Amino acid sequence: RQFTKLSKIPIPKKEMAQISLSEVAKHNTEDDCWVAIHGKVYDLTDFAESHPPGAISIHKLAGIDGTEAFQSIHNEGMLEDFEDDLIVVLVG
Repeated sequence: RQFTKLSKIPIPKKEMAQISLSEVAKHNTEDDCWVAIHGKVYDLTDFAESHPPGAISIHKLAGIDGTEAFQSIHNEGMLEDFEDDLIVVLVG
């Protein structure tokens, strides 16, 4: 019986919608909190209240590119935990 290594099987990447930062800016409230980080946009509305340092640090980034603020505290690998919150790719 032979097994194929999974790393050799091409897995198609999920096609993501693309939006501009001006569209992200429309989602800038506690009840509709989108944050752009490293060129991807995350809906952190539900997560904000469970953010260990508090929701306010997430809400401050609502509707903007929060990459710089994120990088100052977290590493990019941490975003893997938020794949379910990833909604679109940022363009422009």
